[in-house]
Amino acid sequence: MSGSGRGGGRGGGRIEGAVDAGGGAERTARTGLHEGIYEVFARKRRGDALRHIGYIDAPGDELARVYAWKTYDEENWFEMCVVPRSAILPVNRSDGPWAGNR
Repeated sequence: MSGSGRGGGRGGGRIEGAVDAGGGAERTARTGLHEGIYEVFARKRRGDALRHIGYIDAPGDELARVYAWKTYDEENWFEMCVVPRSAILPVNRSDGPWAGNR
């Protein structure tokens, strides 16, 4: 799973030869695929609040779902969601990881 990572410092990062394509996506020079960052949210039981559990890098929505499930499978999650980082809109902060999405 090239490019998958965790917010907790395990794996992740840019792929060698990546070119910034804007909006949090990167295009690799070798393949032309767009590599995007996806935030991962999950809940353990029905009714629990979704909580942020990390992030993954993936070239599209379908692979983001697979990478997230395989990367964070150590827990028995009731539900897991991925959201493109570029889709997160800050409400009350002008700094931080999502400030560029304004």
